[in-house]
Amino acid sequence: MDDRRRFVQFSHPGKEHEPDPCGKKAWSKNNVAHQRKFLSLSGEWIEQDGCRRHGELYAWGEWEPESDLVRELRQPGADPQYPRYLWNPYYVPRDDIRGLHNTDPFIFGESFLYSNCRQGSNPGLTHLADGSVIAFGSGRKINGERQWVLDTVLVVKDSVDYQPSDMRKGLAKGLPEAFLAVTGRLLAHKGRLYRGATFDDPVDGMFSFFPAVPAGGDSGFRRPLIDLPGEYFNRRSWQAPKGLGRNRTNGQLCCIWDSLVRQVRDNGLVLGTSAGLPEGRIS
Repeated sequence: MDDRRRFVQFSHPGKEHEPDPCGKKAWSKNNVAHQRKFLSLSGEWIEQDGCRRHGELYAWGEWEPESDLVRELRQPGADPQYPRYLWNPYYVPRDDIRGLHNTDPFIFGESFLYSNCRQGSNPGLTHLADGSVIAFGSGRKINGERQWVLDTVLVVKDSVDYQPSDMRKGLAKGLPEAFLAVTGRLLAHKGRLYRGATFDDPVDGMFSFFPAVPAGGDSGFRRPLIDLPGEYFNRRSWQAPKGLGRNRTNGQLCCIWDSLVRQVRDNGLVLGTSAGLPEGRIS
């Protein structure tokens, strides 16, 4: 199969993690579905006016290792699409990683990384050319209708095929230790590791981002509803990735990316472009 520039609507589970009885969250085990957390992060973002800012911000994301519960949040109007909890992510390195969930996509560090999720059952996910755009999000039933909400956009800058052993050898050079600890060393099958374009190193003007808000307040935000022309997108598609069979032009991909940016900003959100690496702690 040849590599192609694609737009991929990538659906993953959207349920929110809840605290353990101790008030923290242990590393999630892989006998239950992945879930999302509303995270307190240190990073950078692009304001509505295009200005670049650095500081503390909040965003939805996947983080399956340990987290401290910062506080419970208010859900305006008792709306269940708002987060209930704010988390501070961290991890405790493990020698025995059997039965633990990995985190994918990984939005922390210099570049977003996507490494394995659903690649085994969808070969097209291992043949995305540079410049491809992956929109990660979740199907949610909102006001009785099936809708689709966004949490991460990864624009492919480059990629490399790997075997699981590569994560413990040469491929590991240059990868964050946090990524290796919570994802890389948990990989059991071959795949392709994608590195996301950044604000400083974009592809055709496109960069990876996550919807976010500057930190503050007693409530979070609803993940933004996304809709695109049916040729590219299906808001009722909650499981299988959509878009793996079609090659897209640079112009089409830029138009889709522009629409995603516009819809995020129309929700009053900023574009999170980087997040600091979570802390590794000794047990």
